[in-house]
Amino acid sequence: MLINLYAAQIVIVLAALGAMLSAVPEGRQRVIRPWQLLVPPGLAALAAFVEVIYPSLQQLHQPEMWELAVIAGVAGLARGQFMPLEVDHVWNVIRLRRAPEGLWATIALVLLALIGAAEAHLFGFPRDPENPGLRILIEIGMTAAAGFLIGRAGTAWFRIPHVPHQELVEPEA
Repeated sequence: MLINLYAAQIVIVLAALGAMLSAVPEGRQRVIRPWQLLVPPGLAALAAFVEVIYPSLQQLHQPEMWELAVIAGVAGLARGQFMPLEVDHVWNVIRLRRAPEGLWATIALVLLALIGAAEAHLFGFPRDPENPGLRILIEIGMTAAAGFLIGRAGTAWFRIPHVPHQELVEPEA
């Protein structure tokens, strides 16, 4: 049980760190490939999913948690729809202008994952189901961040073909 606890926490922290590191270029307004827009929400979803289901798959039956994910996803959809987006259709690259919230959401995800790992290390599992303590707050925060990132990236991804062309990459002379 202890080995499983540490394996789960390692997966959660590594997925959250991967989400944060992959969100740095878009957060710094760098030119990225469109597929790179989908990496942070995918890794954030993995981290949140593992956090919610550990130690049992029965933890998936939390309708309130999924409602929160949907609400955060709708907020992400709205942000993705109105987010300034530049697209170079020739070189198939994009740049997000004034959109640091993706990076901030992944930073929050990493902090929550680290707090969850510290709590798991200090208190271990299984815990008293009547008193989940800090774990429920960590699950809520990670689920909300992942839902927001998924909605934001999904909407921006579908907007890419409809955004007018802008030169983002200078051709070599």
